[in-house]
Amino acid sequence: MERKLITAVFAGLACTLAAGSVLALDLNTFRAQHGLPPLSMSGALAGAAYSHAHNLASRQHLDHAGFRQRVSLTSGTAAENVAFGCTTEDCVIRMWARSGRHRANMLLRSVTSYGLASADGANGLRYWVLELGN
Repeated sequence: MERKLITAVFAGLACTLAAGSVLALDLNTFRAQHGLPPLSMSGALAGAAYSHAHNLASRQHLDHAGFRQRVSLTSGTAAENVAFGCTTEDCVIRMWARSGRHRANMLLRSVTSYGLASADGANGLRYWVLELGN
């Protein structure tokens, strides 16, 4: 009897996982849901995102100051999303997906690479930066 109960619990968990209700969303999964190819992680863009996220966290302020300098590492199209408050990548991707301009950036067809970073501010909030480019 116990074995049947355990099997039923695992089957229920598998159905929940398959339904996606507890699966985390990342940038490439979001793009795949919209028929777009995955982006490659760029060390240069990740470094730029890391630096800007820490700058935002230290100032406890969101902005795109220095964006042109950060993306001068890339050629062609470039975009940047910033946010604060989310504690996980899943949360920030979902937040950006609900914002028209941020969503459009994540769904750009003309970018091939990205960098994502976060930093915690003294105010207890996490600051996020997503850099997109080629």
